[in-house]
Amino acid sequence: MSDKLSRTIQRFQAKIDSGSFYEAHQTLRTITNRYVKGKQYQEARDLLYQGATILTKNKEYASAADLINYLIQVYEEEELPVTEKDAKYKLMELISNLPNDDPSLNDLAKSSITWSQKSPETSKFGDNDLHHLFGAKFLAALEKDSGSWEAEQKIKVFAIAELHLVLGTFESVPVYVNYLVSCAQANSDVDPGVFLSRAVLNYAYLKNINFVKEAQSLFLSKIDQKSEEPIKDVVDYYENCPLLNFLQLLVQVLQKDPPTNSQKFLKLYDHYKSSLKQHEILAPVEYLGKLYFNLNLGSGQGGNMLANIMGGLFK
Repeated sequence: MSDKLSRTIQRFQAKIDSGSFYEAHQTLRTITNRYVKGKQYQEARDLLYQGATILTKNKEYASAADLINYLIQVYEEEELPVTEKDAKYKLMELISNLPNDDPSLNDLAKSSITWSQKSPETSKFGDNDLHHLFGAKFLAALEKDSGSWEAEQKIKVFAIAELHLVLGTFESVPVYVNYLVSCAQANSDVDPGVFLSRAVLNYAYLKNINFVKEAQSLFLSKIDQKSEEPIKDVVDYYENCPLLNFLQLLVQVLQKDPPTNSQKFLKLYDHYKSSLKQHEILAPVEYLGKLYFNLNLGSGQGGNMLANIMGGLFK
């Protein structure tokens, strides 16, 4: 950092220490504007990073979030790729330090993911690490504060968290699954497959079989087995949980080569069709039949699940 930039930060800190938060914020923005107009992007980035860090430490979260958003705009104008690790990790650090229930997080998620999608090395869904970060934060907020939330708000926050975790990293799987397990345990009169199906189907849409297997394994290892004895055959044990049985068999079928397993998928589909319909996942399963085995099942109204996932990201 240059001496000039250091002096700017010192003056900014002095204004913060005196309680002049708004003035400090606006002054720093003005100086950053000059750097950006002069294409001095490194200086602009350093200034925004330091300023947002100081504001966060002083719990001026709204002002900090504004500077973080400005930082993303600078990344975009500079055409900085998400593979620029220092820039990416500094952004993640700043976002991590915001409260999990900060109202700016949803907008920051959209802008940072949009920035990451512009890197040719990144998938069309955006950077996995950023998805994991936002998914974990949204879910943490839900777990902590949901007692005071309306049902509609809980559903909305979970939908956002789930979407990010599905598009996240391998570390996202236990975060996601642990929440599904807690839901299953809180609704012990419901077939646990209702909850496991979310992870299995979502990861299967993305053809991420490793994540499908991990999600199933974690879920089954954590739900209440209601027995002190080791259970060798979980499928037989859960004879009153047809959806859970179906999902375990489905995971096995999806791992095999399509030519050899399309008939097995059809038999599975026919046998459990009434249960799938009852739990309103018939269309998604039919879509998997098309995706994995080129089978045309049902009315074909399952839709393109990948397109639905992308659409949900930017609502």
